[in-house]
Amino acid sequence: MELHHSRIHGLWRIAGLTLSGLLAVLSAGTARAVTCPGGTGCFVYNSGNLVGVFVNSGQEYIANLGALTSLTNGEVFNLSTTGANLGTSGGIGGIFTAFETNPGSGTGATIVFTTDAALTPQPPAYDSNAIITTPTYTAGIGASQPVLDGGTGIGWLQQLNSIPTSGTGVNFVTPTALGLNASTNPNSYSNVLGLGTNTIDNNMPFSTAATLSGNGQVLDLWSANTPKHNVSTTTLLGTLTVDGNSAGDGSTLRITFTAVPEPGTFFLLAGGLSGLVWMGQRRRTA
Repeated sequence: MELHHSRIHGLWRIAGLTLSGLLAVLSAGTARAVTCPGGTGCFVYNSGNLVGVFVNSGQEYIANLGALTSLTNGEVFNLSTTGANLGTSGGIGGIFTAFETNPGSGTGATIVFTTDAALTPQPPAYDSNAIITTPTYTAGIGASQPVLDGGTGIGWLQQLNSIPTSGTGVNFVTPTALGLNASTNPNSYSNVLGLGTNTIDNNMPFSTAATLSGNGQVLDLWSANTPKHNVSTTTLLGTLTVDGNSAGDGSTLRITFTAVPEPGTFFLLAGGLSGLVWMGQRRRTA
């Protein structure tokens, strides 16, 4: 009986050790699943987020402005530059650009990007390759999408999630912002997308960035879609008004989103004005 009891005790001990080992393996697997080597405090990008990039004095400030579909007209983003090493001029004298997309490539691709509001001709002039460029505008849209976001871990925006909280060329990391050295960090905008031309890895026929010569710089925000080969449609979504030094001491960057009114809004406004004019004329004749 004692021998039988001892065997049962031994079996329970073996089962306990096996369960502990299994839990340890599962726990280790969970730890390895963390995408940011630094763990807590990683930058968090999700497909569909609008990401803005400031580059000045060899430094970059990258901000996640949230889901593009959730932006509201007049929404303001005040961004602290603490740790970004931009200096007392903030973003003034540098450039700003912004992007949004979802995974995909080729025909059916859709990307969102900015251009200087003073750009001539504007992006819709390139639709369906009406202006011949190399590469063509429609091909550039398709090629730009996977470069920006090609799915889990693929594309510049996705790779921002894997930047460690410290290391070569890393100034700071938070869930909503990154500070990188433009030249020494291999995942910086300048090293992956900008490449001295600001044309999304040399895929677009024009710059998607604007130089910030002062506060109040206006950039147009475009959505470009290529539903089939050599066909594209580019739509103005709104504008981003960028203050590269809103506090005057380099401590704060500010971005204000202004949406383009829906067509129905124009008709309602026109109808309301017509009604007011009619009422005014009627009163005068009375």
